This record gives sequence, structure tokens and C-alpha cells, in this order.
Amino acid sequence: MRTLLHFFTAAATTLAASQALAQNTPSSGSSERRPPSGLGSVGVHLQLTEPKGDFAANTNNGFGFGGYVLRALDSNKILNLRGDFSFVSYANSRRRLPLAGTGGLIQLDLRTSSNIVSVVAGPQLLGPTGTFTPYATALGGFSVFWTESTVEGSQNTNTPFASTTNSSDAVWAYGGAVGSYIQVTKGTNPVRLDLGARFLRHDDARYLTADRVREAFQNNATPVPVRGRADFITYYLGVNVIAF
Repeated sequence: MRTLLHFFTAAATTLAASQALAQNTPSSGSSERRPPSGLGSVGVHLQLTEPKGDFAANTNNGFGFGGYVLRALDSNKILNLRGDFSFVSYANSRRRLPLAGTGGLIQLDLRTSSNIVSVVAGPQLLGPTGTFTPYATALGGFSVFWTESTVEGSQNTNTPFASTTNSSDAVWAYGGAVGSYIQVTKGTNPVRLDLGARFLRHDDARYLTADRVREAFQNNATPVPVRGRADFITYYLGVNVIAF
């Protein structure tokens, strides 16, 4: 009886020790998640554009969204490389017209949208880190200005059956941005608000305006693009996350 008691006591001690060891030792099939190095981050933001110069005389404000990737080039994260992508729509219209040969019984929606896509990159310098971290960026790349018209049934939702690109032009873009990161959370993947403004210059761009589109529709003619400088400031608000 005493031998059995010693056996069960030893077995219980061994089982308890093995369970404690298993809890303290990571399994071979899993790995602990390492926190990001802080050298890389991604951001997304909403945008409002304000045209400048001749572009302001021909167009109104634009609205859109954008995103970027930021990579530190030194251990202090002062010098960084930034790559930006943005989409902005600066003119939109919808016109109701009857389908030919239906006596007005079938109505169509003619939608025209003028947009700008910009892809730019360049060095970014960060100021003192803390709750507020200012930055300044020099940027260069290209932008595509294009206007597209689509036709769809009046009761359809984003299902056009015909479309035409009325104008399209890819041009060099260069400028810069200034802004500030505002710390929101620290955690494993710190989150910051990103508030700033970006200026882009385009020396020789072809683009359609709302007036040119309206004149072409009224005269049943092909719209003629405006040609010249197209500069604008983009004001943006978004979030930045330390991702890698």
C-alpha cells in the first residue's frame, strides 16, 4: 500500500512538472510574433484638392482618396523614402436622354467623369518624434488626366453598357508635401493621424473641363481639351500605421 502511495505521488509530481515545462516552452509548430521594427509604415487618407493658376480658372475642387508606403533609410528614422498613390475626381455630370427609336419610353443616363491619378515618390524628412511629428517631402512622378463617359439604364446601378474615353493625357508631376503625424496609440502597431498638404505641378497637361463637356453635348460635337499648366494643392487627412 505504501509502495502504491509513493508511486502515485511520484507520478503526480512528474505530470505537474511536465505540464509546467510545456506551458513555458513554445511549440515547434508555432512562432512568437515579433513586433515591427518601426522602419516601415503604410497610410491611407481622404483628399480635397484646390486647383491653382490656370487650372483654378477652368475647374473646381476635387475629391478622392490616396495611400502611401514609407520606409526609413537610417536607424534614427529621420531620412525616409515615400511612395504615394492618389485618385481624385474634379468634375462629374449626369444627363438623362431617351434611347433612340423608343419614343422616349426608355430613358438612359449619360455620366461623364473627369479624374486624375498621381503616382509620385521621393525623400521624406521627419522632425522630432513625439505626440506631434512634423515632416516634409519632395516628390516627383507622373499624373494621368482623363475624362470618361458611360451610358446606362436609368434604373441600373453602376452597370454601364457603353463607354468612351473622351480625353487622356499622362504628364510629369513634381512638387512636395508637408504635414504632421499625431500619435493615437502605441501598442505593437502604433497608429497615428496624418494631416498634411501636397502641391503638384504639371507643366503641359491636356484635360477636359465641365464647360467643354457641356458645350460638346449641346453642339453634338467631340469635346476639345484644354492644354496648359495644371497645378493643385491636395489637403489630406488619414491614418498611418507602423506595419513592418
